[in-house]
Amino acid sequence: MASEAVEPHFNLATDPWIPVIYHDGVCREVSIETLFKDAEQIREISGDSPQQVEPILRLLLAILYRRLSQGGTKTEDALLDWWGETWDNNRFNLDGIVAYLTSVKERFDLFDSSHPFYQVAGLEYADKDPDGVDELIADVPKSDKFLFSLRNKNRIDGLSFSEASRWLIFQQAYATAGIKTPVKGNTHVKSGKVYPPKGAVGTGMLGAEGGMFLEGTNLFQTLMLNLVLFDNARGGRPIVGCEEDVPSWERSEISPDYRIPSPGEPYGPAQCYTWQSRRMRLVPNDDGTRVIGVISCYGDIPVVMDKEGSEPMTAWRISTSQQKSLGLPYVPRLPKSHDPTRAIWRGLASIVSVGQDGDLRPGVVRWIERLRYEEVLSPEEFPVVAIHAQGMAYGTQNSVFADAIDDKFDLSVSLFEHDSNACNRALATIDSIDQAVGKVVNFVSNTQKAAGDKASASVATQERSRVRESVFAELDVICRSRLAHFPNEAGAVETYCAEWRDEVRRRLLSYASRYLSECDRSFFEEHDGMTAGRALAILRAGLIEALGVPEKPRKVPEGTANITIEEGKE
Repeated sequence: MASEAVEPHFNLATDPWIPVIYHDGVCREVSIETLFKDAEQIREISGDSPQQVEPILRLLLAILYRRLSQGGTKTEDALLDWWGETWDNNRFNLDGIVAYLTSVKERFDLFDSSHPFYQVAGLEYADKDPDGVDELIADVPKSDKFLFSLRNKNRIDGLSFSEASRWLIFQQAYATAGIKTPVKGNTHVKSGKVYPPKGAVGTGMLGAEGGMFLEGTNLFQTLMLNLVLFDNARGGRPIVGCEEDVPSWERSEISPDYRIPSPGEPYGPAQCYTWQSRRMRLVPNDDGTRVIGVISCYGDIPVVMDKEGSEPMTAWRISTSQQKSLGLPYVPRLPKSHDPTRAIWRGLASIVSVGQDGDLRPGVVRWIERLRYEEVLSPEEFPVVAIHAQGMAYGTQNSVFADAIDDKFDLSVSLFEHDSNACNRALATIDSIDQAVGKVVNFVSNTQKAAGDKASASVATQERSRVRESVFAELDVICRSRLAHFPNEAGAVETYCAEWRDEVRRRLLSYASRYLSECDRSFFEEHDGMTAGRALAILRAGLIEALGVPEKPRKVPEGTANITIEEGKE
């Protein structure tokens, strides 16, 4: 007589599943409750993939928002007082968090019979068996392309409940678009397949954004720095106490069909951070010990246009093309996505500055500026904040993962004040560095011209791009260090920026000298009126144009001396 399948249970609130690294170097998996309890002792969240971190962080923030909202709407002064007191205590009030998690405990069960976490109970494909668990994992290609994976194809027969939980959350945030297999109950089937609505976002919510969060020295600080309690971008609507802003686990019965959101959704960060872009169900084995399959189809179609009041974790851009295509009377705002070929610090202007198109900064950056303005966050006690960018890049109509983004840099809190002289001078320096790099790219083109190279236009363009990225790689450590140590004292800004530009100038001239040496070209050979010597002279003049006249030698600022000396070696 065959034995019945075991009904498994795995509760994310109380069972360990989040990989974390403690300050003493110990790595372990913890439950949500344990994470909040040990937050000040934990350095950071880890994961099977770096891109799992932000979706997990957003889940934790949604819990904090719901805990704070239980008391109803609060004034800005009351919220600032709470934030300041909690920050000074360096720990969360665990009683309130545990009380909230207990009230919704069954909704955090991965296999709950009616409301499984981030899933739809009883979901089934219309005409096929569940997919294998490889469909959950981002770095596992299709079976016919498995040659290019580092994983062992024959060992992906199942996932532990903790690992399946992490990939479930990842997929809800970053799932690829493309054609999907219909599930029972889906009413949008065409020729046996399901497509996303025309013109809609087909990926997960974070897949359409340039995900960004702030990091402190421990997980407690990281959560607090990203807990935006009010924001002018919401037009006066509260974040804490917003009745419509509920996370996915508090929703009532969910249809297996995909859903076009109502006007106004997502109503706030709690809903946005837990957005269910897919209808999913994890399939356990008969023993109830592992996940061996998954069912997935389109769910709540993400809405990202003009949602800066609900989505604090991305920078924004205006889109005149969307205005024309949709016939809008105004220019809408869309999330600014990441370029996987560029270091994030190179786009600092979009993160910290306010231009003629308005305030397009991430909400978390506006929040830090407000905390500084209200003197809740002291620059003397907390001088540096890490900006961490994560995301996925897609290919072939967003149906496959093409690349992954995981980059962070330390930024002096003096640069979070958008209209300050410090911020303006730092951005001007980065702009001058970009121009200087362009001069080096032209130098390389000129030396190739002097050698008689006759590359096609497409090859020349590719070479210029390669050289640009190579030169920026030379400057990466210098610029990251300079941004981290940028002074708070107004009188020190001009001198600091001048020394920064001179440091860049020396590095670029060193790069040019190495290039001439390595390509072994005559200094005097001439083609089309160009020689290597003339190219170098043009470069020196161009660097003066971009970076200004070199300053007299000065004492290197404390904190950058070691980097400057080491990086300056030939």
